[in-house]
Amino acid sequence: MKEPRDHSINVRGLKIHYLEWGERGGEPLILIHGFLDHARSWEPFVASMQKKFRKPMWIVAPDCRGHGESGWVGAGGYYHFPDYLFDLDSLIHNLGASYVTLMGHSMGGTISFLYTGTFPKRVRRLILVEGMGPLGLNFSDAPPRMEKWISEVKALGRKRPAEYSTLEEAAQRLQRKNPRLKLDLALHLARWGMKQADNGKWVWKFDPLHRTTAPQPFYSEQALEFFRRIECPVLLIQGKESHQALRPDMQERLKAIAHRTLVEIKDAGHLVHHDNPDGLADVVAESLRE
Repeated sequence: MKEPRDHSINVRGLKIHYLEWGERGGEPLILIHGFLDHARSWEPFVASMQKKFRKPMWIVAPDCRGHGESGWVGAGGYYHFPDYLFDLDSLIHNLGASYVTLMGHSMGGTISFLYTGTFPKRVRRLILVEGMGPLGLNFSDAPPRMEKWISEVKALGRKRPAEYSTLEEAAQRLQRKNPRLKLDLALHLARWGMKQADNGKWVWKFDPLHRTTAPQPFYSEQALEFFRRIECPVLLIQGKESHQALRPDMQERLKAIAHRTLVEIKDAGHLVHHDNPDGLADVVAESLRE
């Protein structure tokens, strides 16, 4: 498979980087990565997908703001879901696509279903990989959460980011967190997800601000309203060894989606595209052919 093409757009002064495969035309498949991940993590999945079609698909994978090669918000800024939606909307308009297929993992799934619920006519198909949104909170959770956020942001300047002497060391750390992750992919994730600091050590590219607790609680009742506005077919994918299906709020969210299909991927936990990219591509390709 050919190397992806690197592009970037300017969104209100912030660089949003994205990868592109295939030739432009028709409807792109847009892949939105999860929390603390990056666009390059989709490459094994994309490689498997491109083998399944006679003509290479038009696939686009952005780095969400504060991740990968995209810019950090800078002094005084923070990261909120509306910002991610604005970036995605700007990307879609830049691509000149009237309609898209959106596929998001975890946090990227939340971005994808919020966007689809906001603009139901623009999305032909929605694929949520372990991406049904965070656990819902109550209004009473808001004040202590706000207090925690302020405390953590104040303390952030006193913390040093994790440093690694080699990429191999960082890859081993990824494998300890996810024992299903193969070494070659762990090294790939580290290579593209890290940069060298002035002291020669390797640090992650994502903005450390992401590690603070978001001040705004995620409310299930609000999420349900976005799900109810979705008009296109929705493919819901779970890792067989993931615990997402056991969440108490899952059935309520599933029932709010009118046209849904639920599929389980074996040999995979929450990080389905890391654990079993070929199995994921099999399911997605079959769905797109339909």
